[in-house]
This record gives sequence, structure tokens and C-alpha cells, in this order.
Amino acid sequence: MAYFKYLILLLLLVNTGANVRAQDITEPGSYDVSFEHGRRQRSFRVYVPESYARTDDPLPLVIAMHGASGSGAWMEELTQFSPLAEAHGFLVAYPDGVYGIWNDGRVGDERVPADLDDVGFISVMIDKIAQHLRVDANRVYASGYSMGGMMAFRLGCELPDKIAAVASVASTFPGYLLEACNPAAPVPVLVIQGTKDDVIPWQGIWRNNIPIYLSTAQTATYWGEHNGCADEPRLVEGLDLVVADGTLVRQVTYMDCLQDASVEIFAIIGGGHTWPGSRLSATFGKTGFDLYASPAIWRFFEPRRLNRDDA
Repeated sequence: MAYFKYLILLLLLVNTGANVRAQDITEPGSYDVSFEHGRRQRSFRVYVPESYARTDDPLPLVIAMHGASGSGAWMEELTQFSPLAEAHGFLVAYPDGVYGIWNDGRVGDERVPADLDDVGFISVMIDKIAQHLRVDANRVYASGYSMGGMMAFRLGCELPDKIAAVASVASTFPGYLLEACNPAAPVPVLVIQGTKDDVIPWQGIWRNNIPIYLSTAQTATYWGEHNGCADEPRLVEGLDLVVADGTLVRQVTYMDCLQDASVEIFAIIGGGHTWPGSRLSATFGKTGFDLYASPAIWRFFEPRRLNRDDA
């Protein structure tokens, strides 16, 4: 019954932006854009804040990717990144997966066509937005929920010349990305994970001694080592501002990392497969309200830059 309500909500949230071509995005507003990539029609929603019209400066771009069976429109409602973008002056792109699915690097999943090029799609989407809007090429960030979080990890590893930082909510690091990510450059990583997540468990998923998804602790250790962080992780205990939500927050941070690529983990103790601070995801376990995921992600992203010489 909960899943049925979820699908109804997705249908209600589709097509609330203006349908345009990329070249028609010239002023503040919300736009739905489509183009052909990899012999498929691909689409995304982009939000342009009012502050864009009041400055000649380029703005940061946050990419927000939905979970499986979701859409860009649903991700906009789930995260409320658009009001946050209005308050802080950044652009947001909400891409749509094919049939609500991302090719995040997994193999053997019949839902994911083998020829589905989502890394290329996101790369072209960034280019199209930058062709028609003033985008700060040093400040393009990838975030996602569940399967979208897995896709964000992949982008961080495979688009090192475009993605300045990564944030994943309700997904630990996929083991099937280890080969692609091991040689990649350091990238700042933020993970927000519920300890009672029944979809992507806190303790990870292993099959035949092969990691499908690392545990949250292993995710933190992997990225701390990958990013060359020198210090021992710093633990902040037990933030519990909203007692009634049945959760609390614990933060682990790796600092003093190569290229300033710090690693932060927010453990939502008692939290489910949800986006903290949003009531749309409440059917997948408890949602914490001690931490609001979207502002936390923006705080993590905001100071981080690629420092590209050509940007």
C-alpha cells in the first residue's frame, strides 16, 4: 500500500516545469529540458534562482539524482533543493533516469540496459546547462538518494574534471565501483545513512565474500584512505534536537586530506531509507529531523572547488 501511494505521488509530480529547449533557458524559473543521447530521449529539470538575474557571476550547479523508480520532478519535491537554491544562489539540475533507473556501474541487473550511458548523459547535461547559463565550472556537485547516491559516487570517480564533490543519502559505497574508483583522484565525499535502513543496510551487503555495498564504516574507511586523510576520524556524539522523531545524529569526519578532499559521515541512528528532513520518504522507515539533509549537503558542497586552471 505504501509503495502504491509512492507511485501515485510520482505521477502527481510530473511535468510541473515549463517544457523548453536548452537554448531557451535564459532567465530565472523551473524548466524541463529534453535532448537525444545514446539513441534515447533524455530529460532533466533545471531550477534557476531569482538571484541569477541580479548578478553577472557564474553560479554553482548542484545535480540531484532520484532513487529507483523516481523522477527529477519527484527529487525536487523530496529534497526541496529549489527553495534552498533561491536562498543561497545556486543552480539545481534534476535529471531523469531511463524508466526511473540509473546505470550506476552495476552488472547483472535486468532493469539496467547494458548500453545505458548515464555518465555520458550527465556530462552532456552539464555542458548544455553551461552553454546557456553562467555555471561556475569549478563548483559542479553530484548528489543523490538511494540509487541516485550510487550514481553520484560513480560520477565523482569517472568525471573528475567536472565533479567537485559528492553526497549520497541512503546509500553506502557500492563494491562494484571499487575498480573504477581506486585509480581516481581524491574527491570530497559526504554520506548520510540511517542505521535502520532496510534497503541499503547500515552494515552493507556481501555475497560470497564479495562486497555489493560496503558497510557505512567501510565506506568511511575506504574514502578516508582513498583521499589520503592523515588524521584519525573525529566523532561528534548524539545530536538529538527533535526527540519525537525517534532518531539522533552522529557525525564522523576525516580531515587533513589530499586536495582538501574531506570525508563526512552522518549516521542517522534509528533512521530508515529516507531523506532526513523530508516527509515524502517517511514510508521507508523513520525520517530524522535533527539533521536536514539538503542544507547539510549544501554546507558541505559550498566551499569546495575543483580549482581547474581552464575554468
